[in-house]
Order: sequence, then structure tokens, then C-alpha cells
Amino acid sequence: DEQKQMIVDFVEKGDNVNLLMVLQSNGIPLPTYDFPDNLKAKAVYFVKREKTSLGKESFRSQILYGDLSNSPLEQLSALVDELLVPLLSNKRNHENWPAVVSQDVQRHVHNLKSSVFVVAGQVKGKTLLPLPVGAESFTDNDDEKAEKNLRNSIHQIEGVIIGWSHQIHDVLKRKSAQALFEGLNPEPMVEIDFWESRARNLECIFDQLRSQKVRKMAEILERTESSYFNSFKILFQDVVNALKEAREITMYLKPLKSAIESVEEAEFDQLQPRLAPVLHVLCLVWAHSTHYRMPSRIIVILQEICNLLIRLA
Repeated sequence: DEQKQMIVDFVEKGDNVNLLMVLQSNGIPLPTYDFPDNLKAKAVYFVKREKTSLGKESFRSQILYGDLSNSPLEQLSALVDELLVPLLSNKRNHENWPAVVSQDVQRHVHNLKSSVFVVAGQVKGKTLLPLPVGAESFTDNDDEKAEKNLRNSIHQIEGVIIGWSHQIHDVLKRKSAQALFEGLNPEPMVEIDFWESRARNLECIFDQLRSQKVRKMAEILERTESSYFNSFKILFQDVVNALKEAREITMYLKPLKSAIESVEEAEFDQLQPRLAPVLHVLCLVWAHSTHYRMPSRIIVILQEICNLLIRLA
């Protein structure tokens, strides 16, 4: 009855301009007047244009409505890709516009699409590399047509390579010791998670750089003798080397995970026998890992183990 009254009050009174119907876990929608800070399920919103009651005849003209996703970034990405980009990129929609305005609008639309694409990847812990305008034609079956499209877009391709370079270098320069540098007290699981996450992210970047469209871009850069071709080759090699490093370190640190979890679950007076496997694995890592056999890296995980012991004490 209370929920029903909320809906009736929204329609018949002008006190509240917002009404949300939030889907609960049991499948029943729950009405509320406030937009939640953290939406955990799908919702539908109704917003009055003015603070007034709603009439039967003018209901549709007095209200705005739509749905809300529990993942707003994905909803924004879908809105941009499926509505804004097709709408504003279609030249028939701005036939009467000056050429400069039309080109400027298309450039801003593509920049918005790229920005949303990159941010959506960051939320998922991935580095996504946006492609230049017209990328869908890079793998056209008509080779001459595809090459013509690419040659017309050579400056856009070079600009994209610059952007990729900044994105990838931001990933490569991240250090597992960053939390220590910031004065925090990370524990060894932070180190293990860092290398696992780094390996996944670099794998994602590597797969994108090996895609058919990107290979076609690289071929055109080489044919046109672009100065950015060497930069692209160096960038690709940096990713390959970093991926090999991350894969190897992840493989050698994996046995350490169960040993650390055993220490975390123990009482302080029971730690001594559980520390032996941790130190044994670290010694094996030092002896066999090519990329982790560095004082700067082994010191980081030893500091993190000390932080763990201090917390347990």
C-alpha cells in the first residue's frame, strides 16, 4: 500500500518530480523518489518537466522517461556507439551544414567514442586502443579500395599511433612498488595480483596490435615510408618484451600464492612452520626466474612479507 501510494502521489501531486522503479532481487520493482548513488539492478525513471500533477491527456508531454543500467559506463558506451556516432557521422544528416562544421562535428564525435572506449577498458582493468576513423574499411576485400582509404587517412593513423604510444608507455612504466613509494603498507598478495593483472593487460594490448586492421595500418605506414613506422615497431617490441617478462614472473610467483594464504590464515604463534615454504619459494624464484632475479624486485616482496607479519602481530 505504501509503494502504491508513492506512485499515486507522484501522479496526483507536484511535490516530487522524480520517480524511479528499481528492480529488486525478487523481480518486483520498488518505487523511490531519489536517484541511488550505487544502482545494483536495472531501473526505470520518470521525470516531470514541471512541478505539477499529471493529467491523462497531457501525460506524455509532461514527463520524460527511460531506463537506467546498473553499469552506467556500459550504457553510455552503447548510447555513443549505437546512437550518437551513427546519427552524427551520417553526412545526410548535415547536408546543409558548412563543410568545416560538418568535419568538426565528426571529429568530436569520434574523439568522444574513443574516450568512452578507453575509459570503459580502464574500468575493466584493460588498455583498449581506439582505432582511427574508417577502421572498418581497413580489411575490405577490395585491396585497392582499402589501400586508398588508408592513404586518405594516413595522418589519422599517425595520430592514433601517438595516442597508443602514450597509453602503452603508461602501462609499461607502472611499478609493483608504487604503493610502497606512496607510503602505504602493501602485503605480498598485492605483488602477486599486480603481475597477474599486468600480464592480462599486456596480453590484451598484444592481441589488439596483432589484429588484422592494425597489421594493415602497419603495412601502409611502411609502404608510405612514414616516420611513425619505426616508432610502431619499437612500441610493438616493447609490448612483446614486457609480456614475456610478466608471463614469466606470474608463473614463478603462482606457487607463492598458496603459501602466503596459509600464512594469512594462521595465528601469530603458529607462523614459524608456515614461513618456511614462503622463503623456500622465494629462493626458487631467485634461482630460476630471469626477470625477477633483481635486488629491487626481491626487496619489494620481502618488505611486503614484513608488512604482513607486522599486521598479524
